[in-house]
Amino acid sequence: MRNRKMIWKSVGLLLAVSLLLSVLSACGSAPSVVSSDDPSAAPSAAPSEEPSAVPSGSGEETAGVQAEEPVIWAKKMSTKKTESVSRTMNTESFDEKFLAYLSQHASGNYMASPLSFRYALGLLLAGAEGETKAELLTALGVSSEEEWIAHCLDFNGFVEYFAADLEREIGEFNENRKQGWIPADADEPFRALRVANSVWKAERIRESFREAYRESVEKNYAAEYRSFTAANAVEKINEWADIKTEHMIPKLLSEDYPTEQLAIVLMNALYFKDSWVTEFAEGATKEGDFRTRSGQVVKKDFMTTTEQFSYYEDEETQLVILPMKGGVSMAFVLGSKEGLAEKIARASSEKVQVTIPKMDLETDFSNGELVDFLKECGVSLAFNGEKADFSAMIDYPVYVSDIIQKTRIKLDEEGVEAAAVTAIMMRDTAVYIPEEPKVFTADKPFSFYIYTTCNDTTAIMFAGEIVE
Repeated sequence: MRNRKMIWKSVGLLLAVSLLLSVLSACGSAPSVVSSDDPSAAPSAAPSEEPSAVPSGSGEETAGVQAEEPVIWAKKMSTKKTESVSRTMNTESFDEKFLAYLSQHASGNYMASPLSFRYALGLLLAGAEGETKAELLTALGVSSEEEWIAHCLDFNGFVEYFAADLEREIGEFNENRKQGWIPADADEPFRALRVANSVWKAERIRESFREAYRESVEKNYAAEYRSFTAANAVEKINEWADIKTEHMIPKLLSEDYPTEQLAIVLMNALYFKDSWVTEFAEGATKEGDFRTRSGQVVKKDFMTTTEQFSYYEDEETQLVILPMKGGVSMAFVLGSKEGLAEKIARASSEKVQVTIPKMDLETDFSNGELVDFLKECGVSLAFNGEKADFSAMIDYPVYVSDIIQKTRIKLDEEGVEAAAVTAIMMRDTAVYIPEEPKVFTADKPFSFYIYTTCNDTTAIMFAGEIVE
């Protein structure tokens, strides 16, 4: 795992919790607003039947619901979740278990995306059968695939709200600018929350994805379909990740990533950009000392502001929640993270002087960390080349060979930009032996023809022979 820039590990963990886990926890608990983007109702590209060599674009937020106050929307979604999801669905369990595992095994600063991991696992779960599926469900903490899907659909609903709220804000901005209340050269409000899911298949595999699988991942994850060869897999996959994350993650796979036996790739990309409700004053940013876990002192640029924020403190924990536009919040925690969701819910409005470091952190989980986590949760068959059952996906023997996630976050006086890409790599269950190519060497007399076909009739435009 490679980490860049020394940033406090606890803050790094909180970023994942606040941007992603708190979004996954109970929507609409008073001071904390959150629920945590391939499909708002759709990802950046609509599902297509034919593979496309180049993604069409980074996508736009899908507006489609009337904008409401975030806490009102959150209460409504919380009620919907209670009605539609079994009580056995513990949305925090998987995420907290995942983050706790990384906290124990990671070294240095890091960030992860439980939500991106969830979407990628949803694409995998939809293709699993029998004991393979049962193991995955147990590890994920749900009793049925429908529970897992319901959670993702809840977040899709939040993406719709987020986009509609931006549309409302832009409308108000333009009207105020028209009335002269805002300078004519002021920048239009911008924020983004996007999810993209894709399902890839090697061109050498003649079998198609099963119809039921296609219908499921299109309906529930708005997945698009792509194809690759061993020669272009790295380039295509990296290009998709680059576009879907607004160039925050331009390179998911290394140039030497093995692709000869790569058969199927399931991918999720999550992109988020938002501004603070109250921005930090740039003039207040100053260099200061940061004491690392080992006791060393390093220099960082610290932002400072004093405002009314949601705040919680006990003997073990101190936390503050900074609101962003569109119903997203970011929590920062000192001390113990145990029972964090409950502590966030109990935070109350206080006047707080907040000092936090600016950040630009990139994390790469590409050394089997996510595979090891699932194995520790009890998943084994999915990684077994002889026993894995993904027959609901395709009539072709495959197993999970690798899981990769890359994340990046940039935090400054204006707000936050964050992105994640998760890829589940699936190989053939047997050793792949490339087909020997036919050989054509024109080193003796040969003929040539230049032709076209019109209405099933061949028209030879030019022809000839080379004999000497």
